[in-house]
Amino acid sequence: MSVLLLPRLTALGVSFILETVPAATLTPEVAKATLSGRSAMLSYAASGGSRDETLATKLGESLRTIASRCGYPANSSQVARAKFDHEAAIYLASHFALACGEAMRDDVWSYMATVGLPDVVSWRFPDPAAHRFEGGVRNTLQRLWWRGTVLDRGEGHDDRWGLVRALSEDGAVQIFERASIMGNRALAIALAEQWVQMAGKIGRAGMEPVMRRATKLIRLKNEIVDLGGLPSAELSSTVAQCFELALKSMEP
Repeated sequence: MSVLLLPRLTALGVSFILETVPAATLTPEVAKATLSGRSAMLSYAASGGSRDETLATKLGESLRTIASRCGYPANSSQVARAKFDHEAAIYLASHFALACGEAMRDDVWSYMATVGLPDVVSWRFPDPAAHRFEGGVRNTLQRLWWRGTVLDRGEGHDDRWGLVRALSEDGAVQIFERASIMGNRALAIALAEQWVQMAGKIGRAGMEPVMRRATKLIRLKNEIVDLGGLPSAELSSTVAQCFELALKSMEP
């Protein structure tokens, strides 16, 4: 099957749009009009697939529908935004057109966030910083695609998306803004699985400091031993030990 190519927006294009139009009033129509006559800021891959002029639009429509089900545009509560993150991550990770190198491109997500869904970005992150539009680990949509893709337990699992739905925002940040963890799927999943287990033990409210300390211990261990290369049982045991040490270090 041919790879479907998505539009790409340069970093200069993101900056130009955000400097021209306040993020709070930015819509897809306004973003496209702002780019009119500035074709150098937009591109597609020169080869390796087929351009699909409607794919980005269809993705945007589906994500907007998900956002609407979660409360967009009126309800921007923490619960509503968390629900959007979970459902959008699952949608993006499941989409056949994103199971390719196109989804690895920062400039693809720059386009999706800045041109495709800028109003949804502003709903998800009221008064959003530029990095919520720019491609990278903090891009509003790209971060969700990574979460869904990495934390997918697999089609045969009876709770395939359980980690995506269970992990808190801070827990996800500790995994997906740490390149040494995010880039090692086995380690990322082991860390997320242990987060769920520890949260069941001490409650979600107490997980933020434990997760941060455990992540530091895991990163230190990973510099000495390639944790992702360990057998599954040994990796799980090692990560669990780090969480127990983190919890113990917080005791009076």
